[in-house]
Amino acid sequence: MTREELYALRFFGTELEIKLFLGAMVLGVLLGGVYDLLRALRMTLRHPPLIVFFEDAVFTVFCGCAYYSYCTELCRGEIRLFVLIGAAIGFAAYILTLGRFVSRSVSAAVMLAKNFSKLLGNMFKKLLEVLCGVPFFQKEGDKIEENPCADEDV
Repeated sequence: MTREELYALRFFGTELEIKLFLGAMVLGVLLGGVYDLLRALRMTLRHPPLIVFFEDAVFTVFCGCAYYSYCTELCRGEIRLFVLIGAAIGFAAYILTLGRFVSRSVSAAVMLAKNFSKLLGNMFKKLLEVLCGVPFFQKEGDKIEENPCADEDV
């Protein structure tokens, strides 16, 4: 193999590298969107630290698989640093701009749905109490008192 052929196989050329870099930025934006879903979930529901650790670990593995798949499919199987930098720039750009708005909007929507379901649940409990005469889903501290007049003779 000649030196020119080896060079052609090894290097992509400026046009292809720019396309790969921009594609990696889009990949970073998509990964930022996935992270936003996790962030909105965390803003809405409390998570123990161990669960947060596992969520982050799974997200990290997911990002690694996405980067590896991108490189193997589009970069002729070669891991390239400029692709990683492009994905990181796209991720950071998304999180610092659109991500703030999206995560707050998703969090507000989840909170609204949560409050609406609570309201429906309370209405359903009241309906059951009225129809059946028995309080449902009663907490232990809210026990019904026994008849205080049971000791008296009538």
